[in-house]
Amino acid sequence: MLLAGILLKMGAYGLVRINMELFPHAHSIFSPWLIIIGATQIIYAASTSLGQRNLKKRIAYSSVSHMGFIIIGIGSITDMGLNGALLQIISHGFIGAALFFLAGTTYDRIRLVYLDEMGGIEYFH
Repeated sequence: MLLAGILLKMGAYGLVRINMELFPHAHSIFSPWLIIIGATQIIYAASTSLGQRNLKKRIAYSSVSHMGFIIIGIGSITDMGLNGALLQIISHGFIGAALFFLAGTTYDRIRLVYLDEMGGIEYFH
C-alpha cells in the first residue's frame, strides 16, 4: 500500500518541485515530450493491464496508466493542468492504497490472486 500510495507519486512531485521551479525554461522546452510520453504511458500500461491475470499486477499497471494523466497535466504548463495533476496525485494516492488493501484482504480470505481462478462474486456465510 505504501509503494502504490506514495512512491509512484514521488516522481511526479519531483517534476513539479524541481523541474518546474528550478528549471522553468528547460521544462517549457521538454513539455511536449512529457505530453507524448504521458499519452504513450496511458495507452501502453492500460493495454498491458488488461492482459494481466494477477489482481495485484492489474491494479499496478492501471496505476501506472493513470500516472500518464498526471504527466500530461504537468507537461501542459497551465494552471488548470497543474492543479488537475496535483489533485490527481492526492486522490490517486488514496485510491491506489485502498485498491491494494482490498486486493490484500481478498487474498487473505480466498487465498487466490489470479482472476480466472476466482470465478465470480459469491456470498459466503
